[in-house]
Amino acid sequence: MENHSLAIDLEPLIAALAIEPIELPDVCQTLNSFQWAGVFEGLTNDQRIKLWAFIPVELQSTVLAVMREDARNQFIAVLPQQVIAEAISSATNAEVMGILDVLPKRTAAKLVNKLDPVMQSVLETSLSYSSNQVGRYANANVYTVNEKASVKDLINEIKSSDITNDGGSYFVVDDSLIYVGEVKISDILNSSQKTDVKELVIPNEKVILDQASLLEASDLVRGSNKAALPIVTKTGVFLGQFSIHDALDVFQAHYEEQLAHMGKVSDEDLFAPVAVSARRRAVWLGINLVTAFLASFVIGIFDAVLIEVVALAVLMPIVASMGGITGSQTLTLTIRGLATGQLGKGNFKVLRSKELKVAAINGVLWAMLVTVVTMYWFDNPGLSSILALAMVVNMTIASFAGIMIPMILDKLGIDPALAGSVILTTVTDVTGFFVFLGSATLLFIH
Repeated sequence: MENHSLAIDLEPLIAALAIEPIELPDVCQTLNSFQWAGVFEGLTNDQRIKLWAFIPVELQSTVLAVMREDARNQFIAVLPQQVIAEAISSATNAEVMGILDVLPKRTAAKLVNKLDPVMQSVLETSLSYSSNQVGRYANANVYTVNEKASVKDLINEIKSSDITNDGGSYFVVDDSLIYVGEVKISDILNSSQKTDVKELVIPNEKVILDQASLLEASDLVRGSNKAALPIVTKTGVFLGQFSIHDALDVFQAHYEEQLAHMGKVSDEDLFAPVAVSARRRAVWLGINLVTAFLASFVIGIFDAVLIEVVALAVLMPIVASMGGITGSQTLTLTIRGLATGQLGKGNFKVLRSKELKVAAINGVLWAMLVTVVTMYWFDNPGLSSILALAMVVNMTIASFAGIMIPMILDKLGIDPALAGSVILTTVTDVTGFFVFLGSATLLFIH
């Protein structure tokens, strides 16, 4: 993953997409594929579809490949197959794999059949590896030299082709595509043209086995002081290369994944459909609910010696905890959007509306479950009702606070990542207890 901080202000672009005919801001003419990826991540799918027609064909595959995974998944799901086929026709192996991985198997198979036989063969090899093995993403689009070639033939071939090389050397293989080593460009230019390449080969033991994990491969490249390392099978067959650029992408993705897990939202698209976001977060909310009931059970051990009102204290942690995790999920997405420049006045209302709907859906879902549990536990319909009400209200308000707090702090010049969670916890606790205990007071105190 690249750093997707935006190079442009999204608001003029969003405004331009809302007017027919569409006239993009002049700054869009200078964006590269990584900057376009950042732009697309800050838009809704409807806006992405409108903008896609303006992306240069030669950039399209890279734009899709470097978008954050969830944003790419949501976008590809609404792109016509023909449009995807055109985008991957000129893509690298790694880019094609990133796109095919998110498509239904039948759709992916149809697209592969439209590619040239050489690319199909390469993809078949790539698909034999798991999503975490470096062999799946080996860049086969790299120039290799046969050890039997002469310096003269090699120089003539280089001059007559579009071969480029930024690493200062070429990978050398034998007739069976077994990796032999590398040959420096400087040695080629300084040698007699009658010299065979095999006489200039420098054996290189620094290789990456095809079944190594992406992080292992990235560490190997980083420690090699080379622009790229060859990827080989156990028998030494050359599959392609893994570059320092690829390694940086992996490290970036891993870093963002660790940060996102703090809010239990992974790499979620800012504008993923409400149903998708609700389903993903429901799992974590369920886990959190179990821990909340555990805390309540410990307190409830002493209910035999307490009067009925103590049942409120037993259930209070559930209200606060469910509101807290709901707010933290929205808080994480909002802070990421602000940090990358993908969230501003132009799309703030869209995100706020989506987050409130997600919170309301999950609030009702888990409130229904809580109602059943508390009815069985305390056999008190009134108590179950006010607990369910408090959960829905607190989770909805927590989601609203999760997006408003970072926005306000950002305007005040305060880092939302440092202060946001503290303020959010206060809001969710106060709101949850006020609604829960206030409702109980109206119900039980006559």
